Amino acid sequence: MKSSIRSFVLAAIAAVATAGFAHSASAQVFSSTAANDHQLGGGAVASTMVLYLPYAGPYMITGQQMVFNTGNQPEFVYCWISTTNGSTSSVPYGPLSGGVIPVGGVATFPLGGSYTASGPVDLWVVCRNSSAAGTSAFTTVGNITANYY
Repeated sequence: MKSSIRSFVLAAIAAVATAGFAHSASAQVFSSTAANDHQLGGGAVASTMVLYLPYAGPYMITGQQMVFNTGNQPEFVYCWISTTNGSTSSVPYGPLSGGVIPVGGVATFPLGGSYTASGPVDLWVVCRNSSAAGTSAFTTVGNITANYY
């Protein structure tokens, strides 16, 4: 008798515990890394990598994009996050980072910010070389991570 009462009480406690707390997803991390060369001539825009975000909700974005100056003059390059491949528009509150890269130099641009998705979406890392036509830079190694919370 004690055994069946104990089993009943334990089962009731387990049922209340399960029903009393709705399951919530814990923080999840999504990441993308690219190691491809993308020619980035003067005035050109190039998408360097993409990250798929499967859920609606807020994400914290971190990452970096490395750019080499293979041209014969300093290059002004900057990178941002967009929801459209090759877009010149950044997401609101998303990262935007850039600077002048000396001849033969390399720069690593941080990509940090936040984004609130309204549903599943691709986030593209897009870079632009705003120097004069005929100049040259390559984007190479980069990564982007989005923490869903």
